[in-house]
Amino acid sequence: MPVEFRVLGDVEVHIDGQSVDVGHARQQCVLVALLHDIGQPVPVERILSRVWGEHLPHRGKNVLYGYLSRLRQALAAAGDVTVAKQRDGYVLTADPTAVDLHCFRRLVAEARTADDDQAARLLNRALALWRGKPFEGLTTPWLEELRATLEAERFAAVLDRNEVAIRLGRQDDVLGEMFREAAAHPLDERLAGQVILALHKSGRHADADRHYAELSRRLADELGVDPSPAVRERHEHSPAALARRPGRPVPRQLLAHSPFFAGREEELEMLDDLLRRHRPLVAISGAAGVGKTTLALHWAHSAQESFPDGQLYVNLRGFEHAGSAVSPAEVLRSLLTTLGVAPDRVPSDIDAMAAAYRSLLSSRRCLVVLDNARDVPQIRPLLPGAGTSTVVVTSRNHLIGLVAGEGAHLITLRQMDLREARALLERHLGRDRMEAETQAVDELIAGAGFLPLALAVLAARASLNPTFSLRALAGELDSEQSRLDTLDDDDPKTSVRAAISLSCQHLGPTAARVFCLLGVHPGPDVTAAATASLAGLSGKEAQDALDELARVHLAEEHQPGRFVFHDLVRAYAAEQFRLEAPVPERNDAVRRLLDHYLHTAFSGALLLRPARDRIDVGNPAPGTRPELLSDYQAAWRWFEDEIAVLRQLLPLAATEGFDQHVWQLAWTTADFLDRQGRWHDWIEIGTSALAASARLADPRALASAHRGLGQAFIMMRSFAKARAHLTSALDLGGTPVGKAGIHRDLALMADAQGSYAEALEHGQRALEIYRECGHLAGEAAALNQVGWYLCQLGSHHGALTMCQEALERHHGVGDWTGEAVTWDSLGFIHHNMGANARAIECYQKALALYRELGDVFENAATLTRLADAHLAEGETSAARDALRGASALLDDLSHPDARGVHARLAALATGGELSSMDLSGTTPTYRGLGADVEGER
Repeated sequence: MPVEFRVLGDVEVHIDGQSVDVGHARQQCVLVALLHDIGQPVPVERILSRVWGEHLPHRGKNVLYGYLSRLRQALAAAGDVTVAKQRDGYVLTADPTAVDLHCFRRLVAEARTADDDQAARLLNRALALWRGKPFEGLTTPWLEELRATLEAERFAAVLDRNEVAIRLGRQDDVLGEMFREAAAHPLDERLAGQVILALHKSGRHADADRHYAELSRRLADELGVDPSPAVRERHEHSPAALARRPGRPVPRQLLAHSPFFAGREEELEMLDDLLRRHRPLVAISGAAGVGKTTLALHWAHSAQESFPDGQLYVNLRGFEHAGSAVSPAEVLRSLLTTLGVAPDRVPSDIDAMAAAYRSLLSSRRCLVVLDNARDVPQIRPLLPGAGTSTVVVTSRNHLIGLVAGEGAHLITLRQMDLREARALLERHLGRDRMEAETQAVDELIAGAGFLPLALAVLAARASLNPTFSLRALAGELDSEQSRLDTLDDDDPKTSVRAAISLSCQHLGPTAARVFCLLGVHPGPDVTAAATASLAGLSGKEAQDALDELARVHLAEEHQPGRFVFHDLVRAYAAEQFRLEAPVPERNDAVRRLLDHYLHTAFSGALLLRPARDRIDVGNPAPGTRPELLSDYQAAWRWFEDEIAVLRQLLPLAATEGFDQHVWQLAWTTADFLDRQGRWHDWIEIGTSALAASARLADPRALASAHRGLGQAFIMMRSFAKARAHLTSALDLGGTPVGKAGIHRDLALMADAQGSYAEALEHGQRALEIYRECGHLAGEAAALNQVGWYLCQLGSHHGALTMCQEALERHHGVGDWTGEAVTWDSLGFIHHNMGANARAIECYQKALALYRELGDVFENAATLTRLADAHLAEGETSAARDALRGASALLDDLSHPDARGVHARLAALATGGELSSMDLSGTTPTYRGLGADVEGER
């Protein structure tokens, strides 16, 4: 049923035309807090803040949950409206056009790009949605702030509508409302100018004269200024409405812009577009040294002609030495003087100064650049009210409050891309020098982390020494320490180290400590959970610290919940950690970090394959908070998210002397890497594990590392290397179960080479050992393996018996992977026995499990065998689909078996004979590598 949410007046909800009771005032506040961000999750803490401010009730979350539950009941009849809990908060899902607030904003935005006739219709529709003060009767600090913002937006829309009506000659339609607005805003010069012009156009010149005289008196008495030139010209009904007042200087305060500016075309186009669409507030946010001020000034100079009443510039010094930020009162005093207010007429109260400032700018078209702002409270008093001026703010702070509260358009400036960085260096060094050492240029850019400030420092050094090779300069950037030294400078404004340091000075103590500790994290990104373990904090404390780092662009949340650090910022953090953290604290932090990932990965590995024989990872260090993974899907997602981090952790662990963690982390990743077909990564990790195990001189660790490498090399078809590692693992002795696992690996290798008799011998030996040990999971795996080899050797009935027993055992121990592989074996056996319909059923069951397990290679292998069964049934189209699926998967893996599948598809396309092709030579299944009980065939 249709639903309407009305908040531009009393809060009302109508479903199918009938009013719905949504509860008392506080519950209505909850509804408004969700409607403001309709369709987006609103964190619980933010809802609490919006509804209660600093005066939270006892057990506030429980009270909130009660309100949310009652709101769900009240809105249930709407059908397509939901209030749901998501990971990031609560979200109210409905059509945004059902909310008068969002409908108002949409109509106003459309009007600003429409022609006058359409704009008039849109603005009148938007203003008709207002029934009174927004959220009438509801009072919280957030609502009061939002109410003021919305009323300012309404007033701006009224002024826009007036302008359009006057241009269309319809001034008589709006004069009555213009008088009412003028009584409420007696000092607003834009509105006064509209009234005067409308009266003149209506032939009421005497009334226009009286209105102008009253405005002049009020401005002189209350602000000590004359009407603006625009109002004076409108009073005279001159077409030159923006003519300057003779003898009055127009402020031109912009700093000089850099002659070396390059790139940023997308951002410049965005700024131009915002100017065309009359978006009056733009915030440019970004990390230290990314070029925010340079961009703002370059654009401001290019847009000067659009601001005939002047350009104002203020350095707010928000991120300079602690305590040096300029106060809003100090800025307003200076701006008022610049705008013509006599110093002795400047009000002493900040609110009065801000009101005077807004009044002066209301009828002027000025550009105001507020550079290097610290935070939103420093900026708010400096924003003009309704009018045609534009404000550009730059800050290291992300200024989300300015976007939410004032509707600012946020441009987040990041490091340059390669093309822009080359262009910047070319401006400094010239094309000839760049073309002479193109590789060195790219090395310089990479060493500078694509950061404009760092590139400028390098270019300056290169310019000072024109005979030095760029390669020599690039060589100074090889290590973290030398890189920061090379990019240092005596001038704090051009020193990368100093720029990052100034951002750090504005951190709280917890965030500052976390920043230093994160210098030891190898990247590429980090979560709050890992940060909590690293720093020995609670999850909330870690999240708050990361959020604080992101607010000043020392970190960036590049994916939800995952934070990344610029290379130079990470280098600075690592430097500070080396300088400030005692060795014991450093060792404890590294141990907690490694334990976090090891213990979380260990639990995830067992969720991926519950039947694995476990290794002993001990207990995590005090303060470590491993993540709790609930099921297979959660474990799989965790490995997908963290595998890049795990790879980077191994060199850190080896360097810091934690070799036990190296080989155990390698053990945890084996199944995931195998199922993803990432065998090169498996070999890289396994090589690190082998080196660490050798340093430990631990036979079990060595056997695990050798076996893992042997399995990976089997998958890569490097059989000589695989045999060498597996033989080494077998020679190290170990437990009987471990030896059985190695026999199964050797069987897999023999199978891959077509030596089925040898494979059967190893498989039977493994089965004997598992049965002697009573190892049910291993016995199930070996039964399937033996069945597969019997089928290859023509003993189909014996193979069927073995694999049916294996399927029962796998199901009994809960080994999904074992079930998947055994269903595949049964499909192969039935196909070879001529029962192709049954074979197709078995293959489909295997595929369903493989997809759920995320096993890419085995999915491809089964698809190719499924194609054989379809061909045997004469189902060419189904066979082609299966082969195409296998081809896509194998291509993604860059696997050599893809060539055979491509050949089969080509032959199928030309009508070649395929039904008798033996697939086992094209895509053999090596399933289950990675641990003692894995490896099904």
